[in-house]
Amino acid sequence: MTRADLARRVYLVHGGMTYAAAQQVVEQVLDAMVQGICEEGRLVVSGFGTFRVVKRKARTGRDLSKGKPVSIPERNTVVFVPSRQWMTVENDEKRE
Repeated sequence: MTRADLARRVYLVHGGMTYAAAQQVVEQVLDAMVQGICEEGRLVVSGFGTFRVVKRKARTGRDLSKGKPVSIPERNTVVFVPSRQWMTVENDEKRE
């Protein structure tokens, strides 16, 4: 799903809103999520999951074109852990 798809769904659900306004709402929500993750290191969305910042250790990788070892520096990245509620719904859909 893309930002445009998300904006389209918001537009369809809220009939009194223009598509441009729906796009703004989606952008504001996503910006607030990114800001929250950057400031606090995690973002919890009840019933959906948790986004959190983790530090990846420096490691040695491999340049596939040359076959030589490459040093990959330490960095921060965001990981997502789905909620148990969301996972049970997802697993139930796959069983059907």
